[in-house]
Amino acid sequence: MIQERRRRTRVPVEIDVNVLAKGKVIKLKSVNISLSGILCTSEPLFQMDDPCKVIITLSEDSRISVDARIVRVGVEEAAIKFISLDDESFVHLKKLIQYNLGNAERVDAELRRPAFR
Repeated sequence: MIQERRRRTRVPVEIDVNVLAKGKVIKLKSVNISLSGILCTSEPLFQMDDPCKVIITLSEDSRISVDARIVRVGVEEAAIKFISLDDESFVHLKKLIQYNLGNAERVDAELRRPAFR
């Protein structure tokens, strides 16, 4: 049996995502999201290890903006690892995950454990 290596819960959620990469704004849809990354519909412009910025607009007044890196590119999906984000974006990301997971305590418990070994 394969042991799960992920330390952050992924929640399935389909939202509009703008990825700034190679000087272009690329509009994608999310497949799932966690505190450490996002899986999106694929884009042929992406290459492994490309730096990028992920922007998720939640409302006119709130958005999530994350410095990130492309970690996997497939035929239909691209995995993006979050590198850094400001405090406001972190609060919005955490609430987005808590809401879609339906278990705020589980997300809080994950934050008490290191994301990496």
